[in-house]
Amino acid sequence: MKKTLFILTALFSTASLTGCGTIVQLVDPTEKYQAYDGTKFDWKQTQKWGLPILDLPLSFLLDTALLPYVWSQE
Repeated sequence: MKKTLFILTALFSTASLTGCGTIVQLVDPTEKYQAYDGTKFDWKQTQKWGLPILDLPLSFLLDTALLPYVWSQE
């Protein structure tokens, strides 16, 4: 139980340090949010820095949850 809690804490703290790619893209005023923009953003950051790879699954889940929002904007 302690090991699982430690891993989850490390995952969420790393995600908050790198910034959730979905939230970063969602609040970006320069471009309209499109499907899976957060995941794409995290992937680009991962290729550059490596660390956002831990946030990639969380951004994927949030991007999937935001699909109805994206579809309503089209």
